[in-house]
Amino acid sequence: MSKVLGIDDFFYVSDRSYDLTAEKALPHYHEAHRLLVSCLPFPRDAKIEVIDLGVGSGVTSAYVLKNFPNARVTGVDLFPEMLDEARPRINPFADRVTLVQSENTKFLASAETKVDAIVSAFCIHHQDEQGKKDLFAAIQKRLKPDGVFLMLDWTIFNSPHLHKIARENTMRHLEANVSDTAYREKWAYHWNYINIPSSADEMVAWLNGVGLPAETVFRNLELALIGASASPSS
Repeated sequence: MSKVLGIDDFFYVSDRSYDLTAEKALPHYHEAHRLLVSCLPFPRDAKIEVIDLGVGSGVTSAYVLKNFPNARVTGVDLFPEMLDEARPRINPFADRVTLVQSENTKFLASAETKVDAIVSAFCIHHQDEQGKKDLFAAIQKRLKPDGVFLMLDWTIFNSPHLHKIARENTMRHLEANVSDTAYREKWAYHWNYINIPSSADEMVAWLNGVGLPAETVFRNLELALIGASASPSS
């Protein structure tokens, strides 16, 4: 059975601080989002349907909507508080966005309509191994033939040496960019004791295992962008 996290595991949901600190706390936050959007293999004027898993404060959806003016996005989040945080950011694109409160895997399994792309940023590391495998299988079923899945997330290294270096780099970034001591401590605790990251190689293998050929597109220590494409016959 997958580990299930609740609102008490996410300090930034209950105190509405995600938008205030995440962009500073998370290394390469906007650069990585721009890279994710650049990997969507569609003409900029294409009428595409996109699902954003873990929409959070709406950053990923906003990047997609701004760069693809005919895209429609469905943003999914477990917490209504995060959907409230997302609304101001995506308000300029409101006619092309639908927000849904749901657990990601349950949402994907709830409808048969297939979409052109599924994206996720800084969300899937909250699920354990079985949860990730179940989610990847659900993603495979919701993608159109030649549809894509792009996942920007925290990962770990199997090498203890590399794992130590990568985590120390993340902590140095946090120390240098978040001035509030209490929030630094909250982010550090969340990363070290709440997150359940897997290695990029493992997740690529799990995606391949459900019929989504995948590769690591980009990696900078703990941060990785993984891309997968549905086969034409899926």
